[in-house]
Amino acid sequence: MTVQLPSFSTMTLPNLRRLAERAGLVLVSGSPRRREILRQAGIAFEVIIPDIDESIAVDCAPAELAVELARRKVESVARDGVRAYLGCDTIVVYDRHILNKPEDDADAMRMLTFLSGKTHSVFTGLVLCDSARKLCHDGVEESRVTFNHLDEQTLARYIATGEPLDKAGAYGIQGMGRFLVDSIEGNIDNVVGLPMGELERIAEQFWIHHV
Repeated sequence: MTVQLPSFSTMTLPNLRRLAERAGLVLVSGSPRRREILRQAGIAFEVIIPDIDESIAVDCAPAELAVELARRKVESVARDGVRAYLGCDTIVVYDRHILNKPEDDADAMRMLTFLSGKTHSVFTGLVLCDSARKLCHDGVEESRVTFNHLDEQTLARYIATGEPLDKAGAYGIQGMGRFLVDSIEGNIDNVVGLPMGELERIAEQFWIHHV
């Protein structure tokens, strides 16, 4: 499968644009992929990198966990009472196993071997905090990703590039890791880490409660 990323520059996103222009948007994330999606969409924003323990075990469903981790990111930074703060968290799940960022090359090999030939879920949780009114709006999206059957030698070459080490599930669909994927059910921007349709929906909720 040849993975094609959507053209984010063609999205209208009226509520998100209005939020960025009138209130101001702060992305609470260290992800270069999320920054690039917002830039491609022409959204003005600033960045604060959160400092939280993303490995915290929370006894809840994967969708709820993704939202909870996104909320913790927003809550970990000081908010100015003016702008909107966006926290995001993406988790990879197969058969109730949550695959975080790998600790090292061996851990990346374990994850990718585990996912080879299987279909897993990718959840991205979003929390948009209106710091002026101290209201938060959240959302979550799921995509289903099926991997090709992959041999150890092929995976070792991919891991040697270093790409898997900072990504949940040990792969980046927007980078060299696209060769791993056989098919996707759902939105690819969710797999990258920022589902823009869901973000526009919660930006609309921001304005409903803000005005």
